[in-house]
Amino acid sequence: MVDDRLWGKAKGLERPYPLVGHLVDTALVAGVLWDEVLEAGQRERISAALGLDVRDTRSVVMLWAGLHDIGKIMPVFQDAARDEHPGHCGFLDEPRYTHDRSRDSQVGRVGHEHATAKAVPGLLGGLGYPEDGMAEYQLRCQVGQILGGHHGRYPLGIEEDELEVTDGGMVELGGGAWAQERREHVALLRDLLGEPAVPQVEAVPVACAVVIAGLVIVSDWLASQEHVVEGRLTAWFSCPEPGTPRAVRAHAAQMSAHAPGIVADAGLSRSAFRTQEFADQFPEITDPHPLQRSVEQGMRGKVSGPGILLVTAPTGEGKTEVALHAATVMGDAVGGSGVLFALPTQATANQMYERVRGFALRNLTDSAQITLSHRDADFNERYQPGDESSGAEEADNPESRVLSHDADREIGSRGDGVSVEASRWLRQRWRGLLAPISVGTIDQALMGVLPLRYNALRHLGLAGKTVVVDEAHSYDAFTHALLLRLLNWLGGIGVPVILLSATLTGETARGLVRAYLTGAGHSRSVEMPTPKYPGWLYADGRTGAFVTPSAPVGTVRSRDLDITVRRVTHTYETAVLNGRLDIVLRELDQVVRTGGCAAVICTTVGEAQDTYAALREHLAGIHGPGYTGWDDRASGTGEVSGDGTLLRLLHSRFPTYRRAELTAEAETWFGRGDKKGARRPPLPRGAILVATQVIEQSLDLDFDLVLSDLAPMAQLLQRAGRVWRHAATPRPAWAAGPRLVVLASPADGTTRAPRSWGDVYSDSLLQRTEELLTARRGATVAIPGDVQALVDGVYDEEFRSRSPEELLKRDIDRLGDDLARQGLASLVMIAPPSLADLHGLTASEADADLIATRLGAETVQLLPIYEKQDGHRWLDEACTIPLPPSGSGRNGRFTRAEVRALLNLVVPYRHGAWHAARTAEHQPPTAWRKEPRLARIVFLPHRVTGQGALGSSFGDLNLRVDHALGLRASSV
Repeated sequence: MVDDRLWGKAKGLERPYPLVGHLVDTALVAGVLWDEVLEAGQRERISAALGLDVRDTRSVVMLWAGLHDIGKIMPVFQDAARDEHPGHCGFLDEPRYTHDRSRDSQVGRVGHEHATAKAVPGLLGGLGYPEDGMAEYQLRCQVGQILGGHHGRYPLGIEEDELEVTDGGMVELGGGAWAQERREHVALLRDLLGEPAVPQVEAVPVACAVVIAGLVIVSDWLASQEHVVEGRLTAWFSCPEPGTPRAVRAHAAQMSAHAPGIVADAGLSRSAFRTQEFADQFPEITDPHPLQRSVEQGMRGKVSGPGILLVTAPTGEGKTEVALHAATVMGDAVGGSGVLFALPTQATANQMYERVRGFALRNLTDSAQITLSHRDADFNERYQPGDESSGAEEADNPESRVLSHDADREIGSRGDGVSVEASRWLRQRWRGLLAPISVGTIDQALMGVLPLRYNALRHLGLAGKTVVVDEAHSYDAFTHALLLRLLNWLGGIGVPVILLSATLTGETARGLVRAYLTGAGHSRSVEMPTPKYPGWLYADGRTGAFVTPSAPVGTVRSRDLDITVRRVTHTYETAVLNGRLDIVLRELDQVVRTGGCAAVICTTVGEAQDTYAALREHLAGIHGPGYTGWDDRASGTGEVSGDGTLLRLLHSRFPTYRRAELTAEAETWFGRGDKKGARRPPLPRGAILVATQVIEQSLDLDFDLVLSDLAPMAQLLQRAGRVWRHAATPRPAWAAGPRLVVLASPADGTTRAPRSWGDVYSDSLLQRTEELLTARRGATVAIPGDVQALVDGVYDEEFRSRSPEELLKRDIDRLGDDLARQGLASLVMIAPPSLADLHGLTASEADADLIATRLGAETVQLLPIYEKQDGHRWLDEACTIPLPPSGSGRNGRFTRAEVRALLNLVVPYRHGAWHAARTAEHQPPTAWRKEPRLARIVFLPHRVTGQGALGSSFGDLNLRVDHALGLRASSV
């Protein structure tokens, strides 16, 4: 009989909750997670890894989960409740529990998770786990690491000679009655679970161990929720003779009935879709595109387990629908249809969230919650809980709503009760990927191959999904190396993967597929078919066999693209001068005079701002002093107001709310002409969008003409996908066909990027791209027929340059930089899933939030504030919304709505030397620093004068926010 005075939970409770109750609760929750959350393929994979059948493996995992807190049976932990519950802890003064408390202060506080890792190997030996030989030591040690990692970090493994010493040589665990109670607790739990079998393996494969570790953590978290503990505490002491074996069995029976509801309330489940027929999944698509038909027909009956699907096709061919359809097919083949859709940026993830949510609502058989997983997801207005009070402090008075910009929100549910709204539990940190369906930024998945805390949760979340990686071509060498390692792990865990790309070199495509197959256990030398363009390729993770289209994949985007190279002269400090602006104006003349839609894509924000300002001045000269086409007071509504050519600017350095308004307006004006809500400016009125790379991918924009600064071939072709994107769009008479104008360097024998571009693009790739386009001598580019040859041609080792010596030097610089980035990735990422030791998987002390900021592309959040001569500070230039010194919640805390409203006003700017020049005026008030999302904000004071608002100086850099231009940076 166990001593139920040994407690497991005490803080904030009326009386401590017995440890044995918590161990039983956690074990039973783990059983529900095994049944209801872990998909069938993973259950079978783990069972095979343990050498047991699925039912026996379930009991083993439950036992392990229940043992996670066995390290709490030690003096230093049990003594910790004396201050809050002195009456209860009196039993520790009994002779059987006596110990030298003065020694506790000498040895320091030992985390109970580390005590668990030390105690478990010996305890397992007492349960029949083999005790002789290195192999058996490895299994018991590994289980200790799994359970010792339930606070997010795997401990160091116990040494073999430590097994010969009681409790792994950790004297803090205590001997005598302490050791006896640990054995009694284990025996009782084992008896309750029907004496689970002993695994028949030397060690658990790491790819399975991390999934089990994640399941243990989630089981503990769910069983440790305040309302669960309080409910079970009341039930425990309501039983006659609490703590007796009969009472513990009754407690377990009650918890078995409650556990499914606890798991369901958290939003954890598997998702299931009604059909795998493309036509039924997308009834609005009456005539599927050739790519969509090819994938549906080609994969039918060919998918029997985990595998990887590579889809390469131009923009507009319906790759998103292909991915969603294929995810249901591939997910079903492994016993679960969870989906993670991973994208390059928060903006693209926000847009994809809407599409995936719509697909899920149409096709789910039952409710399955969807999370938006990125650093700022909680402040996306379309991703808000129905109960706005959940999680954060809420206001106690109506005046607190002064900061709220909330719009009416459509709750994610359909008429028959099926809902996709994410629970409060899933919205908390580290939990987003645990939802049945998730949409997020690629860093959320890539962090799974960095040695970060709670990595096991990422591995568990990924294990139940088909992972879709969109825009697989758009990452630098560092991120690409992490993606290769992620694919290696996903192959090892048995996770289906879908890669989507419009411009991916053949060698890169093969490398991505090869990384997955290597993780799945296949030789790196496996012969692989060359991916076609457009086309697809499927590789079976179990057999290594390939499936390709039986016939060439047709296209709905077949057209001849005119790529015109225009030579411009930059001063590189004022990029719109000395010829560049003249060419831009000549190319846009027809748009200005007869109408149509055009985009000018600039490399840097500063050049986009200069180009926009120059165009605005030029258009004012044409249309006269009454020209108001640049007036954006109607922005976000889609209404066309004012006179003359419409002109807008879109880039990343606008306040969050402002960028959202401008993006929505751009999608209305330049989106699909036959799409609901789209209202292209009526001819003969013209519309021009000046932008940066933010419109390069994922946004559904369609222009009659695109002008672009020189960029690597893949990016240029991606931008070309915004030219004549939709066949139904009406075109002006001057637009004879799709045309991309590239603003290149003068014809002086070399290609140079302006100094203002910094290291945005490699000089090597720019030179190769320009020379390749020039060599075509004006010949049109067949889309999609020429795309793959152009993308691959830029990287051709036999590339014939007009300046071979210069290109060689630039190639060496590019390759050296790539190798350095790959080397850095190798230093920081975890090893492939082949080693037995788990400690290195979570050994880093790095801040996951910082890494999540685009994996090293660190930005600073600036909050513009406005000051009058009287010293008062405001949030708007009109000085109508006062700057709040604190929040309106209890103790000055900010409500969720207030935090979201403030973050809607921030402007991102790259981190740099200027950041060190901050002074006291740039620091937020003390109350702000208590809110993690506001603590890192940097104030950007503006002095309001009769001539407008003046910005702030940080050393020799002046920063100022302009409503039309966004954040302006200039030298003092």
